[in-house]
This record gives sequence, C-alpha cells and structure tokens, in this order.
Amino acid sequence: MALVYGTSTALTITAGSLASSTARSSAAVTTTTAVNVTSILLTVNVLTTATAATGNKQVIVYGYASEDGTNYLGASSTVDNVDGTDKTLTAIGSPTNLVFIGTLQLNQGAAAVTIREVFEVTQAFGAVCPKWGIVLVNDAGTALGTTVSATYREISYT
Repeated sequence: MALVYGTSTALTITAGSLASSTARSSAAVTTTTAVNVTSILLTVNVLTTATAATGNKQVIVYGYASEDGTNYLGASSTVDNVDGTDKTLTAIGSPTNLVFIGTLQLNQGAAAVTIREVFEVTQAFGAVCPKWGIVLVNDAGTALGTTVSATYREISYT
C-alpha cells in the first residue's frame, strides 16, 4: 500500500473582511469515493489587519457534516444554521452542535500578516464524512483582512 496525497483544492468560503463576532460557513465538500480516503487535511489562511486583535485574539474553526448529503449536523433555523452553502450564519449556539476543529491564534499585534494553520478534519469528525464543510468564527475583536481562504487535501492508500 502506498500513501497518496490528492490535489490541494480550494473550499468556497467568502470570509474576507469578516467582522468581529460573526461567522461564515463554507460550501459543502463531497468526499471522493473513487479512492480509499482515510484522512483530510485542511489549511486555513487568515490575513489580519494593521489593527491589533483584542479579547480572545482568535479565529475558531468548526466543522459541519452530513451523512445523507442534505441534512447537516447542528443545523436549525435559529442557531448553527448551516445548509451546505457559503453564507453568513445568524448565530452559533452556546454550546454549539458544530464540531470543533481548532483555532488560529492572532497574536501578531498591529501588523497585517497571514496566519496559517493546518488541521486534520477526520479526527475531529471521528470518520470520513460523505459531505462536510467548515465554519469560521471571528473571535478576534476586530475585522479580518480582505484575504481569508481555505483548502483541503484528501489522503488515501492505493
């Protein structure tokens, strides 16, 4: 058996200039079924601004998944309202039913820099989900920069 890294693919998420205390979901990704996917790497890139982060100084990364491709975990009409599309969420539950993936710590001070973090998605979900996406929550006390992006890469065995 040989380990194979798939192509790095962009997630659709329009989170540039995301205001403080707001959340944005990505469009859902359908996991490849043509190969034996065993794990998925996720990279999140956040451009900060020249305004120093305050408070918790972080971007929280959550995941959402669907077993049937239609109904997403945690989704309701009032909180955690993910539906597989790239959109602003009205509210994140406290506690949330989304799956915690990790955080990007924004400790750079008053400097515009790109903060990058790599996460392993399948560990957070406990399985390779047929359909999944992410939610970014700006908990930085200031708006994010204009460039916020995410990519994923499936890992399989041949």
